[in-house]
Amino acid sequence: MSRPAKKTGKVRGEVEKRGLNKVSLAFSLILAVAIVSGALLYHLSLPGESGVKFSLKAIVVDQLSVDIENQTFVDSVVKILSENGFSVTYHDYKETNVPFFRNLAKASCGIIVLRLHSALRKDKPVVDFFTSEPYDPQKYVEEQEEGLLVKGTVSYSDKSYFAFTPKFVENLEGAFPRSIIVAMGCQSLNQTAGISMAEAFHRKGAAVYIGWTSWVTAPHSDAETVKLLRKLLCENMTVHEAVASTAKEYPYRASLAYYPASAKNLKMRDLIAEAEVKSSGITQKATYKTFMCGRWYWTAVLALSPPRPEAGFGGSHLLGLPVSAFLSPRRGGGPPERRLPTSQSPHVGGGTLKI
Repeated sequence: MSRPAKKTGKVRGEVEKRGLNKVSLAFSLILAVAIVSGALLYHLSLPGESGVKFSLKAIVVDQLSVDIENQTFVDSVVKILSENGFSVTYHDYKETNVPFFRNLAKASCGIIVLRLHSALRKDKPVVDFFTSEPYDPQKYVEEQEEGLLVKGTVSYSDKSYFAFTPKFVENLEGAFPRSIIVAMGCQSLNQTAGISMAEAFHRKGAAVYIGWTSWVTAPHSDAETVKLLRKLLCENMTVHEAVASTAKEYPYRASLAYYPASAKNLKMRDLIAEAEVKSSGITQKATYKTFMCGRWYWTAVLALSPPRPEAGFGGSHLLGLPVSAFLSPRRGGGPPERRLPTSQSPHVGGGTLKI
């Protein structure tokens, strides 16, 4: 009778051992998923790793049309942009209210021409940009209290409008896709007060911000902006060359300047080529993570590539980016050899595990 008892105990021990191994493997899988998810989110949060590329969309924001119209300027700018492959939208003062500017970064435009009033604040060295929405102290109370919106008054008409601050730009939803920002208003790149606005746009993803160092008249700003865009797009000058080719405004001695200084050699054709590569859907980035979980080594391949137009934002996409997560297990013996992915590399979309 003792032998069957021993046999039964042995079988029970093997069953328990197999059950324990299954539990261990299941736990390892859960932990692996958690690690991959964390690594993926960390990867997406890194600057420059979001897959955001230049966009062939352009926007002309004409808040100034509320009292200084210039259809010749609008036609010239739209023509230059369109002939260089951009899809252009134009918005006059009837549209340029506070909600419009809230969505500016989400529009994903590669070139943003801001034809609007801007002014130095009286109480501190900051430049604010005007909307066309009449000022009302009872509206947007929270944004006013937080310093995102202020009251802006046009000196020659005494009309007051909501104006947005650098902090407003910093708090916009979305990001500028390596955009070129052309701020046409007075003091828009004042070399002391105007830097905070330039920095705000740059921190939100803009590749370069171009503006005026002092007071400027509307006719001069219009003419030099058209010249600037021709130099950048039609003659393929660098940012530095194009800005340097524009004329100063007298008697204020205002000149165009750009921020940051590191953008001096930037060329529009390089950005346009980047956008064309993006639209082809051939760019892909991959990150490899190898870690040990229990008695297993795991290699996680996180592949990120720009969104394809036909793919949309569902299914295998996270934050608009196609995501591939491939986990490969191997028992003991040290981490496996890492190999670069090819077009035939196995992967499963949407973070699905392939074991």
